[in-house]
Amino acid sequence: MEGFRLTRERPGTILAWGGVYFLGIMIMAAVMAVGLGPQFIDFVKKGGLESGDAEAFGSLLAQSWPAFLVVLLVAVVLLSILTSGIYRLVLRPQEVGFAHLRLGRDEVRLAAVNLLLFGIGMVCLFVVELVTAAAAQHGGPGVAAIAALAVAAPTIWIGVRLSMVTPMSFAAHRITIGPAWQLTRGRFWPLFGMIVLAVIFYIMIWMLITVIGYVIVTLAGGQQAIADMSHPAPGAVIAFIASLIIQLLLPILQVVMIYAPFAVAYQQLHGDQPANPLRAHAQSS
Repeated sequence: MEGFRLTRERPGTILAWGGVYFLGIMIMAAVMAVGLGPQFIDFVKKGGLESGDAEAFGSLLAQSWPAFLVVLLVAVVLLSILTSGIYRLVLRPQEVGFAHLRLGRDEVRLAAVNLLLFGIGMVCLFVVELVTAAAAQHGGPGVAAIAALAVAAPTIWIGVRLSMVTPMSFAAHRITIGPAWQLTRGRFWPLFGMIVLAVIFYIMIWMLITVIGYVIVTLAGGQQAIADMSHPAPGAVIAFIASLIIQLLLPILQVVMIYAPFAVAYQQLHGDQPANPLRAHAQSS
């Protein structure tokens, strides 16, 4: 429930993070516009971004490796800045900044950790797909499903055992792969249960905000009324602004729901005092 608590106690901070997220998205869009040129503009005009077609978007980026690498780097840095803000708010609330966000060694360190974990995840995914394809070729769909489950189980175990790497690296001011692995020894099931609940809350937030956005758009006259802004009605303008705010806040709320529990889990496993950002901030001031 840590993500809900932070959202309730720091709504202004969440809004500020939404603004930073918007800035990061604009930077990535500018990189893609420069690197891909007319192809990206045509992709946007056809509604590629709104449709959420990851395969089409990935194919577009694959046409320009420099643009892909820059977008990946900006995305990792943006995620690292936001997760650092969450960890800072929970673990070191006395450190100030723009809404507890900074761009320094902690963020660079987390970016390196995220890239490392991303690489490990890609290797695990490749192994799962390789084993599944081999099993399907020799034994059919049933054997492939069993093989996929058999390979996915240790992959999930590795992911849970490495779940404390990012908060511990932030707290210790150094990359802590080995110590984080030791910290989670014998704690697989509690951490796995926490991750499952965090994902459930993630989905709940997505569903709730999606329903709210749908209701707002419907009351304003539907999607066509918002899309045609040549003669905007007051309701359509309000719905457009509300939809924009929802689209900016939804990813931030989801990131908070996913990453905030890891900071508290690290505190508990490390034996630190429970998180209470508002009280800690008041005492430090």
